Amino acid sequence: GLNDNLTQRLLVLAEAELGPPPVPYAWIVFGSEGRMEQTLLTDQDNALLYAEETPEAEAYFRQLAQRVVQQLIQAGFPPCSGGYSADHWHRPLGAWLGLFKDWIETPKPQALLEASIFFDFRKVYGDLDLAPLERLVAGSAGRPIFLAHMARTATTWRPPLGFLRRIRAEQGQVDLKRSGIGPIVAMARVYALEAGVDLRPTLERLEAARSAGIVSQEGAETLAEAFRFLLRLRLDAQLTALEAGEKPSNAVVLDELPTLDRSYLKESFLAIRDMQDALALRYRTDMLG
Repeated sequence: GLNDNLTQRLLVLAEAELGPPPVPYAWIVFGSEGRMEQTLLTDQDNALLYAEETPEAEAYFRQLAQRVVQQLIQAGFPPCSGGYSADHWHRPLGAWLGLFKDWIETPKPQALLEASIFFDFRKVYGDLDLAPLERLVAGSAGRPIFLAHMARTATTWRPPLGFLRRIRAEQGQVDLKRSGIGPIVAMARVYALEAGVDLRPTLERLEAARSAGIVSQEGAETLAEAFRFLLRLRLDAQLTALEAGEKPSNAVVLDELPTLDRSYLKESFLAIRDMQDALALRYRTDMLG
């Protein structure tokens, strides 16, 4: 994609200016970029891994990361609000393996809530072989407590349904990312981890989970349909905002939606809530205390 090509070009230019890298490295992206699901409102979610820890490598990759992150900002990709960018997250492969091992073997709710997007990582550039990291993540399929924690993370954001299953708007608006897109992405991530599949896009993860018998055909199709609908609704709203000279966001004004879209939105939210309940049951999140 365009983002990948731009990042690759910037890294080639940075290497030309800084000299060849002292050890092999990999530039990874995660979150929506890792899943290849960016929209008009995309910030940076990237990190850097390098082969071994030496003072020379640390200094080189710190400079490289700072330079490329700044150039991406200049190109219109704002820094991640959570600080998940390579200027903060550049470390040796061994340190990354330690981080992922901690997340998987001794899961802590807050840490996983913040780190779950790292499980969408995808290499964009570099010669460093990430097979050790991929093997570690694949092994999480056999870790029920880790999967239960990831499932609980996937039920943190709930669709805003109130009395009589009405949609509850905040100041007339509904945040589609928080209310629907995010929960589906998180559920698909858990399913993919249990299935042990090395897939990133949400729709591919749902299909793999269906094939593996982790989620029913009806459940997978319902979530996929809701996901496509919510992405379309968000894109429409973002394009409308741009045309009006406004900043695009993840929110829609509920009263401005056509009746049919409002009805679909409610059905999507109900389906997501039901699937979150089923997820909590499957992974026994109530046993986590």
